[in-house]
Amino acid sequence: AEHFLTLLVVPAIKQDYGSQKDFTQVWNTTMEGLKCCGFNNYTDFEGSPYFMKNHTFPPYCCADNGNGTTVEPCTEEKAKDKTVQGCFSQLLYDIRTNAATVGGVAAGIGGLELAAMIVSMYLYCNLK
Repeated sequence: AEHFLTLLVVPAIKQDYGSQKDFTQVWNTTMEGLKCCGFNNYTDFEGSPYFMKNHTFPPYCCADNGNGTTVEPCTEEKAKDKTVQGCFSQLLYDIRTNAATVGGVAAGIGGLELAAMIVSMYLYCNLK
């Protein structure tokens, strides 16, 4: 799945980031929320319309961990120095951290659905 997502998402970033407003906004929100850069790292943006127009990477790729913002343009040298991790690894970490909670909620919803089906079958069988 990781390899498939990489083959799917990275070319989409290179093609659409900076040219499609909705796609760019979703990635900006994701990078801001997870404090990450690109799918794997800043190199995912090389060749994108954003990079070709501005000759810089998105500011999230050079953000400090403290405040999450940067004032100067994010060049390749600065992005290398900051080593902000990619969003995919951050997302996997968050999922693994909260897996017990997500599993518990899913099991609870499944139990409620099963109980509702049992009650409805009981009522249907005793219909007169």
